[in-house]
Amino acid sequence: MLFGGSSLEAQSLYIGDNSVFYLGNGAGFTTSDNVVEVADNADFFVESGNTWGDPQEYADGSLTALGSGTTKLPVGDNGVYAPVFADHSGDVTAEYFNVTPAAGSNGQGVDAVGEVEYWELSGNAVITLPWNSDSGMEQLVNDNGGVFNSISIVGLNNGTWDLVSASQTYILQGDVNEGDVTSDPNQSVDLNGFGQFTFGIDTETVLSVEDELFSSGFSLLSNPVRLGESEIRFRSKQEFNNLEINVFDLNGRLVRSYNNVGTYNGTGQVSKGNLESGLYFVKFEEDGKTGVKKMLVE
Repeated sequence: MLFGGSSLEAQSLYIGDNSVFYLGNGAGFTTSDNVVEVADNADFFVESGNTWGDPQEYADGSLTALGSGTTKLPVGDNGVYAPVFADHSGDVTAEYFNVTPAAGSNGQGVDAVGEVEYWELSGNAVITLPWNSDSGMEQLVNDNGGVFNSISIVGLNNGTWDLVSASQTYILQGDVNEGDVTSDPNQSVDLNGFGQFTFGIDTETVLSVEDELFSSGFSLLSNPVRLGESEIRFRSKQEFNNLEINVFDLNGRLVRSYNNVGTYNGTGQVSKGNLESGLYFVKFEEDGKTGVKKMLVE
């Protein structure tokens, strides 16, 4: 069954199995504050350039933008509106799920992955994904380096969460409570190469945010650190009471985190734990200033 037209009004709309609904660009369309429910075997098409959709009127199910252009794909789930904006060179499809994404390992350059929501996307496009106060972005950022600009889009590729664009190419707007992130605007993403998409932390961005003056105020007292040593000891040019210290491995993964670290007579220490031999990055942070030191464990 095919539905379509230039002006539509409905109290509610359910697109059932084997049905097709088409919404032309600029068509007058309202559901009177009811979401459009799309069955698994139904098709909801919008013409490229579509701008329909808001928190009360969106597609709960899969939605496809036809053709090429810049299009809003107004998808949502479980009362959450999470539209995808796509600058696409052909048809692009989106569906949103307000549930925990699939488990997977973190790929190179990915420090952490969100646990609240995900999208399924196909096509080829530069994409923008939004978050709100229920997306857990504040905790995701603060637990993994505390750098807002480290927010990225990650995709699940054969059990591994990878950055969908090169490190430090993401464009962000807003803050940790409400905003959006766009993939590299100069390079479309082959969306078909990933099973799910959600938010992640770009490790290289975390490590690159460094205040040189702050960094020069620290030195590691034992470097390399021997495997038999139990502490990571450091010297500082001033006294601190509330240092945050994070240790990253060579792939940028957070392996140790310490809060409220203090110094006495210009020295401080934290437990080394069971760090294996290898090269690490020790990041010191207080009051928004950061410094990074390389550390070798032998």
